[in-house]
Amino acid sequence: MSDKSQIVRTVALLGRKPGMTFQEFDTYWREVHAPLAEKVPGVIRYIQRHVVPNPETGEPDNGFGIDRLVMLDYESEAAMNDGWATEAGQAALADVPNFLGEHFVVTLEDHVVVGEDLY
Repeated sequence: MSDKSQIVRTVALLGRKPGMTFQEFDTYWREVHAPLAEKVPGVIRYIQRHVVPNPETGEPDNGFGIDRLVMLDYESEAAMNDGWATEAGQAALADVPNFLGEHFVVTLEDHVVVGEDLY
C-alpha cells in the first residue's frame, strides 16, 4: 500500500436513473457496475453503503433522492486520475448512464475523533 499521506478518498452520493425502480437499481449496481468499478487500477478500498429501504414501500425514505453512497480510496491523486483513464476506468465510467441519475462526487479529508485511523 502507498504512503498514508498520499491516499485520496472520495465519496459519491448516488441517485438512480429516472424510470428505474429501487430494486432494479440495487441489482444493477451490485451485479453489473460493481464488478466494473473494482477493476479500476489505483483503487485500494471500495465500499458500497446501502440505504435501507422503508419496509412498507421498498423505497428509500430519506427525502434527498439518494439511493446509495460509495466510498473509494486511491493510492494517490495521480493513481486516481491514471486509473480512470485506463480501459477499465473508461468502461466503468461508460456504464454510469445505464443506472445513475443525479450523482455527486466529493473528495474527503479524514479527521479521526474516535476510533482507529485505518490508514
